[in-house]
Amino acid sequence: MVGLVAEFEQESLSEALERSIAAAEHLTPRDAGVIAAARALAARIDAWDVIVDWAMDDLAGNPRPGARPAVPQNDNTSLPTYLKYLDALRLVPPAAEKAKPGPASQASASQQELTAMRRGLSVVPEVG
Repeated sequence: MVGLVAEFEQESLSEALERSIAAAEHLTPRDAGVIAAARALAARIDAWDVIVDWAMDDLAGNPRPGARPAVPQNDNTSLPTYLKYLDALRLVPPAAEKAKPGPASQASASQQELTAMRRGLSVVPEVG
């Protein structure tokens, strides 16, 4: 499988979530609440730019000195929260599956053999 790269169509976060849910065979009715929360948050993230535009238009139509838009222009909490929902639903691979292998060992063959042998050893308590 080395060298294969999955191709994904550009789609909304809500559409991608629905595909992930449909592909997940482990989800049960107990997951309904988290799924509902993830759906609501995905819809909000998808609509964020429109929401900000509306707030900026409201501000432009009613200028007050020092006034701020009704919503912040940047949202730095929705995506991390959404990813936590995906993690709770087990729709993202565990960190161990995503971990990249470390650098190749620079140890000599005999050092590598000794290290492998040590891994196989266990401490046995003395009897007596």
